[in-house]
Amino acid sequence: MFKRYLPTATAFAAAALLSTGCGPVESEDSLDSTDELGTRSDALTGAQFWHDLRAYSGTSGQCNSGVNISEGKALGQWTTRMRIDTDSRSGGCYQKFGIVDPSGELSGLVLSVDFHGQANTTGDGQCDSPGIYQVPVGTSLTWSPSWGIDTGGNPGGCVQAFSMSGRSDVALDVKFEDDGFNGQCDNAGTHTVTSAAPKSIVFDMDDRGGGCFQSFRLRLMACGDAVCDPGETCDADCIICGDGICNGSETVSSCLTDCDPCGNGYCAPNDPYTCPQDCETCGDGICSLSERFTCPEDCGGGSCGMRICPDEPL
Repeated sequence: MFKRYLPTATAFAAAALLSTGCGPVESEDSLDSTDELGTRSDALTGAQFWHDLRAYSGTSGQCNSGVNISEGKALGQWTTRMRIDTDSRSGGCYQKFGIVDPSGELSGLVLSVDFHGQANTTGDGQCDSPGIYQVPVGTSLTWSPSWGIDTGGNPGGCVQAFSMSGRSDVALDVKFEDDGFNGQCDNAGTHTVTSAAPKSIVFDMDDRGGGCFQSFRLRLMACGDAVCDPGETCDADCIICGDGICNGSETVSSCLTDCDPCGNGYCAPNDPYTCPQDCETCGDGICSLSERFTCPEDCGGGSCGMRICPDEPL
């Protein structure tokens, strides 16, 4: 068992949020509170991941419906889910990150963002200030330089490639959601970035309607956080009977469906493709190998009373 945060976390549990423009900003925490359980119990929780998204000039409906965001979230908490509109209106959104680590609990962490176009460096003008940006980690807030996601109608898209090094126990979860389902948000889903697993997403910017939601969660990987991270050896997170993977402490005795050997007569989820003899059903009209002498309903009617005789080739 582990606790969500130490008592000292109370000083950091509330996000530092600055916004301009009008309209409410929906917090990612309010959307799925269970996702907050994502950081190690021995973390000091003084560290915060900071995210800033703002329009090229003033505010813009293309950037989070006209609400600029600048906020910090404690380890294990999601940042506010923000939206970038991908239709053909002119404008664009600047984005940047920073990590505050007053107690040095993230010492050695290197988090980088490679921002570039799909077809070429600038994505035909859709990806402003492309380059590889290292997110600063310090005792006080220091921002990375900003890159620009142009929301105009030019064809092409912008790639955000996240990578991490220096720490094997830190993860950045990137939640990327398609609003409109018009193919504007490539590789949508929740992706976990670790030192062993870089991840990339694509904002496809052209004249189709829709938009992309994005939010982030920085955490210290923990046994018991319900996330099986790359390289993790935690049975509570990674040993799930029924997921089709026989790993860790799983055995045929403890999890037949995952560790099922072909030929045991049990039709496991993958057996119809990898071991059809375990999924044979007398009466299905198919005379399978093991049914030659046991299922005349499927195999009857051959020259020797069966469709396949014992001395006949298969």
